[in-house]
Amino acid sequence: MVALAAVAAVLSGCAAPAVPVWRIEASRAVEQAVTSTLTGRSRAAQQQWRTAHEAAASAGRADVLARVALARCAVEQAALTRDACAAAQPYLADAGPQERAYAAYLGLAQAGEGGVSPARPTASDLPGPHQAIARALEAGATPAELARLLAAIDDPLARLVAGGVVWQAGRLDAAGVSLMVDTASQQGWRRPLAVWLGVQARLAEAAGDTEAATRARRRLDWVLGPAATGTP
Repeated sequence: MVALAAVAAVLSGCAAPAVPVWRIEASRAVEQAVTSTLTGRSRAAQQQWRTAHEAAASAGRADVLARVALARCAVEQAALTRDACAAAQPYLADAGPQERAYAAYLGLAQAGEGGVSPARPTASDLPGPHQAIARALEAGATPAELARLLAAIDDPLARLVAGGVVWQAGRLDAAGVSLMVDTASQQGWRRPLAVWLGVQARLAEAAGDTEAATRARRRLDWVLGPAATGTP
């Protein structure tokens, strides 16, 4: 479930004969927190992220703490939360180039606003699914080219995270947004689906396509549930 390479490389036990308890607890808590965040169970997610942080803090390692924080940042980015990287900031100076690169990638839209790293990271420091996106953004790829690269990412969470980065950079078109909607819908991830449906409706309205806007808002009502639609 947790396909973020920035987390798995440190939190997985790999070939160790006896996995330390803190690794098991942190990995389990991150997985549960990601699921709760994506499905909109915010209260459970808050507790699970807290548990993950406390387990990671047992090791006293900046890279571990940064990666737990970046996992949360990435999931928030999938739902277009702009300030989600703040929790990683205290650890980045003592973490490695991979953590700093991933933080900078997730914070591309905040460049010039006290960004996460003073130096632009190399794409090779990023998790595999995001390297092509970072290079394309750097090269000035068109929204259509970026949408094709997003569609080529097999993992749905990595695709949503990358889509969030591209959107925050102002480079995602209606086709790319539709891909994000479909990705979240197929997984039943309520929180990012609601956000992306809202984006889709606004884009359709701006383009004068009232029928598409109405469809998107109708789907949004279904996702948000009775409280939004007024049904008992």
